[in-house]
Amino acid sequence: MYIPKQNLITDEQEAISFMQRYSFATIVTVSNEVPSATHLPFVVSQRDGKIILTSHFAKANPQADELLIGNPLVIFAEPHAYISPKHYESEKSVPTWNYIAIHAYGKAILIDSPETRAQLLE
Repeated sequence: MYIPKQNLITDEQEAISFMQRYSFATIVTVSNEVPSATHLPFVVSQRDGKIILTSHFAKANPQADELLIGNPLVIFAEPHAYISPKHYESEKSVPTWNYIAIHAYGKAILIDSPETRAQLLE
């Protein structure tokens, strides 16, 4: 994702708050050069200085088998709006789309413990 410097979120707490507020996200994996995406609710937390994204795949979802390959991408996105050139100082400006999104990459691990899975689902 292209991010102009003036739009880059550098405050980790701001990014975490955004992901927690807009926690229904898209997880993307790649297998055999073919991307797969699933839309899931995520629990966003911090542990030991790391941001932890936790969610649940249905066992029948074939993408669940791809989670441990590479680094999955989770896309959090919500507020967006069309910006007309009439809002700029120069009338020769082009329209744009204003939005907020966070792309989170990381290693996936599977939760095998029945107790931990039950806690997550609760």
